[in-house]
Amino acid sequence: MTQKGMADAATRTIRYFVLASAASVLAVGTLAACGSSGGSSGDGGGSSSGSVTGTVTWPDGHPAANASVYFYNYDPGFSASGWYDGKYGVQQLPADGSYSLGGCPCKDLTAYLYIPATSGGQACWIIMQDDSGTYSGRSANPGDDIAWQALDQPCSPTWYTSDPATVQSERTTVLPQLNSGSWQAAEASTSGSGSGG
Repeated sequence: MTQKGMADAATRTIRYFVLASAASVLAVGTLAACGSSGGSSGDGGGSSSGSVTGTVTWPDGHPAANASVYFYNYDPGFSASGWYDGKYGVQQLPADGSYSLGGCPCKDLTAYLYIPATSGGQACWIIMQDDSGTYSGRSANPGDDIAWQALDQPCSPTWYTSDPATVQSERTTVLPQLNSGSWQAAEASTSGSGSGG
């Protein structure tokens, strides 16, 4: 009986060490996987494994220097640091038009170029398409690199929805001379190369 009790205790000890060793290996493997992607998780300029990055350009391909961009992701229940009510703003893009967007994965990401109103004027909103020509929402995950380009259409004085019918209406019925002007004028005003018209 004593030998059987000792054998049972030895078996339990061996099982304990096997389980503890397996848990340690799993923990080390998990930590290695989390840390192997490199980069920082901050939202500074440049590429970051925890952010969606890319560039923003005007319809002519020039970087949208000094413009702002607003990202929208209206997934039910979506909440992330830096986002408010499904909206994330990146103010005054650098000379190369680069951005870094934290808080994704995002299931339905839409982007708008934005130029604030000057005294006596109106703001300029232009929806943007991604590098595959989609403007009505796309999925985005940390580490993705997405190039956005403003659509070739006039500035709208207000934000508008990204459904195709509304975007087409903005393209054909917004009159630049009565509203916020042309995208060419907005580009000239932000780049400092002219006063726009």
